[in-house]
Formats: sequence, structure tokens, C-alpha cells
Amino acid sequence: MARTSSAVFAFPVAVLALAALASCGGNDDSAGGGDAAGGAGATQASVLFPDNFKGVCSGATVSNATAYDPAGAAHKALYFRTYEEDFTDSSSSLPGDWTVQWSPDGDALKAIDLVVCAKRTAAQQVKVCDGYQNDGKPTQNKVNWHTATYEVSVREATTGKVLATTTMEATNADCPMFQSFDSDSETVDGYASLSDSAVADFLRPHIMP
Repeated sequence: MARTSSAVFAFPVAVLALAALASCGGNDDSAGGGDAAGGAGATQASVLFPDNFKGVCSGATVSNATAYDPAGAAHKALYFRTYEEDFTDSSSSLPGDWTVQWSPDGDALKAIDLVVCAKRTAAQQVKVCDGYQNDGKPTQNKVNWHTATYEVSVREATTGKVLATTTMEATNADCPMFQSFDSDSETVDGYASLSDSAVADFLRPHIMP
């Protein structure tokens, strides 16, 4: 999720040559944390969007999604993780055949029957990252980098029922190669994300029963 107008995209001077490699990592998480918006209640929509499923992480329901059948041969999931004061859709990090993408043609997300939620519950600052540039010019920007603890759950999309829950640690202590700032003197908090493989291992028994 991009910051608002006047955002500055910066990266450390010392690692310019590695920028292309780092952009594949996906372990950065911007500042903040908290509960998902929406609360409990039914979500009704003629065409479903990813945000219609975000409230499932707080016990809401999406009645026009697909009912979860544990014995079914095919299951599709969306994945949300803590971002600022809400959850953000990170479903692209799931194996491609475990999820579906929104399409303007039809109601593709109606096939979703599972929602995976990673809610950050604790964090510990491990370093301060600096050396960022804006258009090749040094800045005073810094990132207070944290490892983090997440409560991870998998839920039925139509009922909000929790099928399984666990606690996972995100221990990546590497500074983010890219970070957005609202000015060239801002300091922000950043948080390690769970690895894609850890989330997939947790979800696998429900996708492939």
C-alpha cells in the first residue's frame, strides 16, 4: 500500500547494486498494527472484492462466498496480514493455484472459501536502518526495524469460524532495501513479515485435505 502524496522512495547508498535482487524479498512491513476494520457482521455484495473478505479476520462473514466443505476437492483462499491500523491483502504470496484473483469479468472471488489472517501481536526493535537516498541525495531518513510475533488463523469465509490458529515468529533482521517516507527527515517503524513458506505450510492441510 503506497503512502499518500509527496511520498519519497529511498534506498541505502551502500546497497545500490543489490536493489534488483532485494525487490524480490517481500519481507518488509510498514509501520503500525492493529485490528481489522469492519468487525462482526455480514458482508453483502453483488460482486466480491478482496476487501469484502478482510472483516473475516475479525469474525465477519461473507455469505455469498463458497461454503467450506472439508471433504471438497478444491479450496481457494485469500491471505491478509497486519498493515498500519488494518489488514492488507497479501494473497499474491500464496501458491497460485490456492487462490484466485479479482477479475472485471464475472465474480471470480465467489470461489473463495477460506481466509488466512496474520495479526501482529508483538514486536521487538532490533536495529535502526539509515543511509537512505532520495534521487541520489542523502537523507536523514531512518527505519526502526522490528522482528515480530503473529497470531495466524485460517477461517471459513462464509461463517468466520476459526478452523485453526497458531503463533509464528518473523525473525528477519535485514533492513528494508526500499522504504517510503513522507519527507527526507522522517523516521518510520518497519516490521518483519512471515515467510511465504511458513504461511503455506500452515494453510496446506486445509487446502489439500
